[in-house]
Amino acid sequence: MKEIFTDTLELDKFLVNDLFLKKEHKLNKPIRVAHKLKLWKSSLFENEILTKDPKEFSSLERIRVVVDSLLGDESIREICLKEKISQKTFYQWKSDFIDAFNKHSEDHLIQEKLKVAPKELILKDININACNFYEQFINIYSDKNLVIPKGEKLSTYSSFNNIQNVIILTKINNFRQINKHLEEVNSKLEIGGVLLGNFETFKARAKKKMVYKIPIVREVYFGLEFIFNRVLPKLPYVKNLYFTLTKGKNRLLSKTEALGRLVSCGFEILDFKNIDGINYFAVRKATEPAYDMNPSYGPLFKMKRVGKNGNIIGVYKLRTMHPYSEYLQEYIYNKNGSSNGDKINNDFRVTPWGKIIRKLWLDELPMLLNLLNGSVKLVGVRPLSVTKYNLYSEELKQLRIKSKPGLLPPFYADMPTSFEELMESEKRYLDQYFRSPFLTDLKYLKLIFVNIFINGKRSA
Repeated sequence: MKEIFTDTLELDKFLVNDLFLKKEHKLNKPIRVAHKLKLWKSSLFENEILTKDPKEFSSLERIRVVVDSLLGDESIREICLKEKISQKTFYQWKSDFIDAFNKHSEDHLIQEKLKVAPKELILKDININACNFYEQFINIYSDKNLVIPKGEKLSTYSSFNNIQNVIILTKINNFRQINKHLEEVNSKLEIGGVLLGNFETFKARAKKKMVYKIPIVREVYFGLEFIFNRVLPKLPYVKNLYFTLTKGKNRLLSKTEALGRLVSCGFEILDFKNIDGINYFAVRKATEPAYDMNPSYGPLFKMKRVGKNGNIIGVYKLRTMHPYSEYLQEYIYNKNGSSNGDKINNDFRVTPWGKIIRKLWLDELPMLLNLLNGSVKLVGVRPLSVTKYNLYSEELKQLRIKSKPGLLPPFYADMPTSFEELMESEKRYLDQYFRSPFLTDLKYLKLIFVNIFINGKRSA
């Protein structure tokens, strides 16, 4: 293909030189470049040709298709439909055309014109405020950006040379396999490369629908929509039918799940911003994806926690947070901190019903299964995630893993108000426990009982 373009441009080199490289043109450079391209297109392709099979397109006809896309108002999708070619074929033609043209043109401005104008493409699909948000993280005008228009996929692009940043204009709600798509972007970027994109939460979507303004009806409608868009895609024998009907579009996502998926796919959150009901995000490639093949969605799930001797155990719990919340723990802790040493401030990962469950102290009940299988004991330090465990002092970390974690932590006996007080509370309990295990647990059990059932202390 490249050889065909090269031969064609060699034959028409006099035309290229005549139309492109004249320096005496009096128009300003951007207008001059556009004018030259239009002249060339007019000279080469005065007559329309009949649609043909891709293999039957001549080299000049292929150039016509590429130049049409550069100068016309039609989208890539519309051009491909009109010519009856695949987008993959089109992008291959475009890549070959640019490679061949660069070998024969000395006009840098013309070469730049053949590349996508990132900001124009971005502004076509999103508003100026979102574009300004993106400009905080990358140079929008850079030719090292890859802008993927709405309705297109990363897989349609074959060349990623010198690509440093990727901008996806399609809401990630509309990807059939969200993680697979994000993992593919991760594989194309170097460490430090930036991904910009957007998503819509189901709360923002609900505000746009009149049905959600009608009492009672909105509850029924939300329940049906939740079952259709959240439950059905997870059921083994139903999800294939769901994706056949919907093509995976308009998925319901919470802010937690969308951001958590990004982190699970190897990205570090730089920032995100809600603009006119759409959340725009900027993330940076930090690691390889986690490739989590079994993310938890159900009401009962297992959390990975540090147990005795540093072994990772699965702790059962009732879901009080949105899916993928575990991937955001470090980010939210660093951003919001903790007021009482145990719970993160302004934790948006907690669901509305989760707050009620926590107030009633019901979320811990499934840990009775861990009590039965022997991975935890009745009273003991709280089982922690690896992220939170690593926040502790080295001395306390070594003390913690000498005994099993507990269903009822000393936190409810002392009610510390800071992280430092929490560590001191746990160290005090462990020092006493290693001297007198049975009496210490009995003492703390009494204190916890009084605080919970008499003083009404509850989890935040």
